[in-house]
Amino acid sequence: MTVRATIAEFNPFHNGHKRLIDAMKEDGAAAVAVMSGNYVQRGGCSVYDKFTRAKVAVSCGLDLVLELPLLYSLSSAENFATGAVEILNGFSLIDELWFGSEACELAPLAELADALTDESDAFREALSAALSEGLSFAAARQRALTAVLGEKAAAIAEPNNILGVEYLKALLAGRRHRPLGPRTLERRRALRESLKTGESIDSYVPYPPVFRPVFSKSFDQLIAYRLKIASVDELTAIADCNEEIAARLKKAAHGNSLESIVAAAHSRRYADSRLRRVLFNLVLGSDGRYRAPSYIRPLAFSERGAELLRSAADAAKLPIASRGGSVKDDPVFCLECRGTDVYNLAIGRLGGEEFMYYPSVQK
Repeated sequence: MTVRATIAEFNPFHNGHKRLIDAMKEDGAAAVAVMSGNYVQRGGCSVYDKFTRAKVAVSCGLDLVLELPLLYSLSSAENFATGAVEILNGFSLIDELWFGSEACELAPLAELADALTDESDAFREALSAALSEGLSFAAARQRALTAVLGEKAAAIAEPNNILGVEYLKALLAGRRHRPLGPRTLERRRALRESLKTGESIDSYVPYPPVFRPVFSKSFDQLIAYRLKIASVDELTAIADCNEEIAARLKKAAHGNSLESIVAAAHSRRYADSRLRRVLFNLVLGSDGRYRAPSYIRPLAFSERGAELLRSAADAAKLPIASRGGSVKDDPVFCLECRGTDVYNLAIGRLGGEEFMYYPSVQK
């Protein structure tokens, strides 16, 4: 049996995700996802908690959802992709990685991944020159890629292409075969914005949207308080932060909300998503520094997914932790526990959920 995987946030799960899953399963293959938990890569919280999102994804056709811990999900695109691919490699049963992209084909993304992996002298010189002009890393990297690849580099400006290139880089680093994908999802207005304004999203999702959404404003007081008492040294200890970002954030600490702080600290050199990640990592007590995954945690699965887990029990390169207690001393899981407790604190739920949750077969 072919086992195909995708990497996703499902924030929230929508019809485009459903179409991708259906395509992955067309010839009888099994479909697995590595899904970010309660925090997302752009710097913020998920609109629904991870256990709810995982169950929804399985009810809509996925066979198995594995967790991408917040150490990776609340990080740069490179760490997000590397953590997810290492979890899939550790699971050992995955044959193909499918992902959406604006490019609609693999070749241009593979060429970009090769250029970023090899980092020729011309690329490094162009990157250094662009950074010295005060450009953001993303803008500087695109200019450097343009210097070596010409117009082909324009693809790196699109958000799904960026992640696609990072997936390919991670696959190259892990000496895995490149995936057969990608498959492109239709670009639509973010459903999160509709949820924020109270608009109906019924026509965009394959399930009744009866869950109460959560937004980052629920963390405003926690973030504002934590920044006000944080030292510059605490901030610069976070991987996404440096002295300049720390100084800008401390200067913006008069603000009482995430967005007012980010607006006051805004700079063309640093993406707002990077500032948000620093602030959320500060609240969660995380330095955000990459550590290789040390366990695999299933969040939800179908009967077929349960079979995959049984097969992986002997084949997996990483231990499969269905119960939180089995990895209670693991630093990545300890951070996950703290993150879930803070998420629940912000929305008025009790803590300890990581140890109480145990996945079972979703019908």
